[in-house]
Order: sequence, then C-alpha cells, then structure tokens
Amino acid sequence: MSVAFAMWSGGKGCQYALQRAMQAGMECELLVTVIDEETELVMSHRLPPELIEEQARLIGIPLMKVRARYATYERVLRNLLFDIRSDGIARCIFGDAARRDRRDWYEMLFADYSMRALYPLWGIPPALLVEEQRRLMRSVIVQIDRSLSESYLGKDLSVEFIEYLAERGMDPAGAGGEYHTFVCRGPLMDGEIVLTHAERRATPESISLEIDFWKVEGPVGH
Repeated sequence: MSVAFAMWSGGKGCQYALQRAMQAGMECELLVTVIDEETELVMSHRLPPELIEEQARLIGIPLMKVRARYATYERVLRNLLFDIRSDGIARCIFGDAARRDRRDWYEMLFADYSMRALYPLWGIPPALLVEEQRRLMRSVIVQIDRSLSESYLGKDLSVEFIEYLAERGMDPAGAGGEYHTFVCRGPLMDGEIVLTHAERRATPESISLEIDFWKVEGPVGH
C-alpha cells in the first residue's frame, strides 16, 4: 500500500480528494495545514486552527500545523518536504481540480525531493465534481468572492448556489477561488461539527466567516 500525506484546508476539495485516494488504496499518515503567521488562521480558508484540529480528530489522522507568510511559503514548504521525505513518505494528496499553474509549480517542487504530487480530482467535470461533493458531504460556505451575493455565506453548499454560479458563467466547484467551504460532515468523519457562532469579515476581494464557536455531535456513522 502506498503511503502519503495530504495538504489540508478543511474544505470539500481536500476531503473528497483524500476519500478518493484512500478508495484507490492510498494510506494517508498525516494531514498538513499552513497557518498564516499574520492572522493565525489557516492560510487558504481563513479558518481557526482549532477547528481544523477538530476535523482531523474526527477523521482519525494526525494533523501537522506549519506557520508561514506568503513571502516564506516556499521555504517553509521545502523544509517540510525534506522532513517528510526523511520519514519515508513520498507522495502528497492535493484537492485541486483545475489550476494548471499551481499543479505545475507543486510538481516541480516535489520532484526536487523525489516525491510525487497526486491530484485525485483532476479532470473531473466541474458540475459532476461539485454534485458528488454536495451529495457525500455537508459543506458550509465560509468565504465568498465580493462579486457574489453575500447571502450565501454561512449556508450549506446547495443546488441553488451551484445553479447561481452556473448562471454567471463561474466554475460551480469553485476551482478559481470563487468560494471556499468547510466540511462539517462526511464519510471520513466520525461525527459532525456544528458551527454555532461566527462574525463576518470583509476585504476588497472577499467576505469570510470568522468562526469562533462550534460543537461536535455524533458519531453519526459512515
């Protein structure tokens, strides 16, 4: 059985990618999330690290948190890869489905350490991908582009929202960063996370939930 680690944001992409990789026979020993040193939140989705820790606990895979700024991200990642490769792990699971530039960059970087970047969601048509994610997992929209309706923030990923994006010619799976999610319930999780309180934070580019309280219910079974 092949052994890997997974880059982890807490969203539907990384969780569905991990699920598909495990179904294909991959064993994941570690989840890695990057914390922004300036905000102390998960760099990609602006989530509190404690929330990601709760999710990892329900999945049953250890979580490693590494701290970086955008300016130091590559250096931090290279140090991480050196350590992980020294432990005998040579593969990494990514949840990306479409960004060719990002994939090329990671593949070149990983090649420097004789490692492989794996993309289990790559090439799946966006409409099919997001429908599978919606069917299998309960995901909450935690960040949304300022060009989209703020009314969807904090709501479950729904058919209505997917159709709303499609009507505007946007990727319904959010591959271009149109929105980000947090998975509250899924086949890999032995329980459900219920978000109980969050404030909203706006930037010129997006609006995010600043989640500060939640509870765990379950286990709900698989």
